Amino acid sequence: MTFYWLNVRMHRDQSAVLYSENELNLVDLWDVLVRRRIWIVATLVVCIAGAIAYLLLKPPVYEARVKLRIGQVAGAGFFEPPEVLSSRLLAMYGEDVADGVRRQRPFLKQAAIPKGVPGGVELVVVADRPADATALLGRIFEEIQKTHQETFRENWRVLNERIQHLDAQRMALQLQFSDASDLIDRLKPRDPVQASLMMLERGRISASIAGLDAERPSLVQKLTPPQTQSTELLGEIAAPQKPAAPKRGLVLALAVILGVVGGVLLSFVVEFFAKARERPRRASPHE
Repeated sequence: MTFYWLNVRMHRDQSAVLYSENELNLVDLWDVLVRRRIWIVATLVVCIAGAIAYLLLKPPVYEARVKLRIGQVAGAGFFEPPEVLSSRLLAMYGEDVADGVRRQRPFLKQAAIPKGVPGGVELVVVADRPADATALLGRIFEEIQKTHQETFRENWRVLNERIQHLDAQRMALQLQFSDASDLIDRLKPRDPVQASLMMLERGRISASIAGLDAERPSLVQKLTPPQTQSTELLGEIAAPQKPAAPKRGLVLALAVILGVVGGVLLSFVVEFFAKARERPRRASPHE
């Protein structure tokens, strides 16, 4: 039992010593930082000055973005698949012209397919000036609209001609229906059998007219949105008000963090070399 209490006491004494040493180490570290604070301040000032110089010398880059929706006719599919359009635009207006050849700004930075927008494509253009970014976005959309408008007109023409054909066919059948009705009225007194046959023919004409009347609304509906619509912008092409890069807040924040961390490390390095120089001096009297 006595041996147990001796072990417990020794454990407590060791813990107290370790705690005292750790506390002393933290105090020593704080003393080093206080004595070498000039190095921390100097490093912080240098990093902030470097960040400010970088922001002043780095030319600003502006980003303009807009979303568009690819058109279609009669719900038969988009004029151009979004993936194909994205690849085509990047090849025409993107930064990479060829292997090892880069296009100068302005250029198309991104042509992405946004979620939740069927047939949508988001275009992002970067330029040195806001006006250049919006101008390139406008030219890109004009090229897309011109290409898709030809497809839109051709498909719309085919569908519209079908509706006009139905209208002409209905007018012809309506005329036949009227003629058949007049003929039936004349045949009833003289030839009831022939009048009955004409009534059957008139019923067939009436059924054909009803079929055309049922088909026409569906065709007209196909010519209205969302089944039929041209390629359009989902918003306006607006000039960016602030540069996208460099990000001033992020650069300054990184400079402060780097200055503080670097200053602390530099303080410990200076303290290390200072103590290394003092050791030979302390040891010399004993020699």
